[in-house]
Amino acid sequence: MNNWTILGVQSTIGLVVYALMFFWYVQPRLSKLPFENAVLPLLLLHVFRFAGFALLVVGQVDPSLPREAMSAIAYGDLLAGVSALIAALALRGGSGLAVPLIWLFTLIEFADIANVGRIAINLDLFNQYIGTMWFVSILFFPTLLIAHIYIFHRLVKKGDEDLKWIENT
Repeated sequence: MNNWTILGVQSTIGLVVYALMFFWYVQPRLSKLPFENAVLPLLLLHVFRFAGFALLVVGQVDPSLPREAMSAIAYGDLLAGVSALIAALALRGGSGLAVPLIWLFTLIEFADIANVGRIAINLDLFNQYIGTMWFVSILFFPTLLIAHIYIFHRLVKKGDEDLKWIENT
């Protein structure tokens, strides 16, 4: 079996298990909470995107991989994590900028996912030595993906609720 097949199997199993855990145990509790209380812990989870910065540490990945590509992934992860932290702080502080900052985080996150996917395919990344980043890819990424989809869902739902409130006033 080649690396891409192994990655596909591991990622699919991880995504299915994390989705089941989320929809059976987490989502029923979050759905009862106000937007701020439901989204805040998921934003904080995304702050751990700083883990991707390890791609720039000597010895973590194959040194023949282009430094520019590894930097794009690492800095994209860092930017997504920092934007999640800023959004979380604004949300916790009750700032009127919280929702726009969460939307900004969402755009950064989705752009980073697309960029990482493009780089991974172009460099055949999962057939290279990527050290512990393999485990980040199969264990951490599915969790973040599910959490981010839920954040996006709550943002859209909040937008609908805000529009109804405006229409009724």
